[in-house]
Amino acid sequence: MNNLPHFSDKYPLLILRILLGIIFITHGVARIYVWSLPDFGKFLTNWGFPWGEGLAWAITIGEIVSGSLLALGFWVRWCLLFHTLIIVMGIFLVHIHLGWFVVGLAGGGVEYSLLILAVMAVLYSRVENS
Repeated sequence: MNNLPHFSDKYPLLILRILLGIIFITHGVARIYVWSLPDFGKFLTNWGFPWGEGLAWAITIGEIVSGSLLALGFWVRWCLLFHTLIIVMGIFLVHIHLGWFVVGLAGGGVEYSLLILAVMAVLYSRVENS
C-alpha cells in the first residue's frame, strides 16, 4: 500500500468547487430561462416569507452571482455559507416531505441536497480563508 502514488488534494477540490459553482449557476439561469420566478415567489409567499417574488429574485440572482464567484475561487467561504442556507431551506420546505430518493422509488427527496451539503462542508473545511 505504501507504493501507491500520492495525489494532491488541490485538483480534486478545484474540480469540486468549479462544478458546484456551475450547478448553482445553472439553477438560477434555468429559473429565469423557463420563467418560473413568479411561481417560486408564490411558493415562498405561501410559506410565509415576506415579499415572495422579490425574495425569489434575490435567491436566483444570488445563485448566479455566488455560483460564479465560487467557480472562480472568490469569497469561497461566503459563497458556501449562502448556498448552505439555500440548500437547508430547500430540504425543509420541499425535499424532506418527499423522502430520500431524488429519482427511482420516489422523486424529489433529500439525497442530492445532503450530498451537496457534504461537498460544501469538505470545501469549507479545506479552503484557505477567503
